[in-house]
Amino acid sequence: MLLNTTFGQNPFEVQAVRSPSEAYLWILFSPASYIQAEGYCMGRYDVEILVRNQQRPYVYHRRSLFLRSTSAELPETSNLFSWKLPPLPETASWEVVVWDQQTRRVFFQTGSFSSEQWAVAFSEVGQGFASGVLLASLMVLYHLPAGTYLGQAALYQSASTLPELRRYLSIEERRFTLHASGRWDTLRLNWRVEDLPSNAYLIGLYLYKGEELQYQYFYSVRRR
Repeated sequence: MLLNTTFGQNPFEVQAVRSPSEAYLWILFSPASYIQAEGYCMGRYDVEILVRNQQRPYVYHRRSLFLRSTSAELPETSNLFSWKLPPLPETASWEVVVWDQQTRRVFFQTGSFSSEQWAVAFSEVGQGFASGVLLASLMVLYHLPAGTYLGQAALYQSASTLPELRRYLSIEERRFTLHASGRWDTLRLNWRVEDLPSNAYLIGLYLYKGEELQYQYFYSVRRR
């Protein structure tokens, strides 16, 4: 199961996906957690990643980061970092420890690797990325069996304000051809969002071979 987290107490979000040939772990830092400096905001973090196979340590990485954004929380340096990992057993799990050098606080998060979903998505903003936000450009990371697929992407707007009733109407659609290499690759989609009101939206991705649907992926976003 892919563990989706939100920016709350932790200043970062983790996505971890495993395939038979390789695994990836992405960490996305929130500019909202940066400290105000003179005319800009910055974050200084020490990151440690530990991958375990049951109780046995499997992979260890450490990295120091200096991140910067405008005072309006627009990233001026990339806030998305990835780690490529060797093939992992199904029982593998990850631990991420982040030391915030400026606030002198430690953040800890754990999870398992997903092999169920074929995509991870981030919206592109300035020099960085955001999660769960509808912006003009969307980056989709995918891992699919090699081949050529006919793709369709749709942007849906929430048509109900009742929390127990979720109904969406399609307002934009894209069609494309996707040439998958059998390894991790990137797909970018662009939307006309300038005139869209603040609301809940849903992005749907569908891949076909002939008329048969092979894969689908849904990504919930909000327009601020």
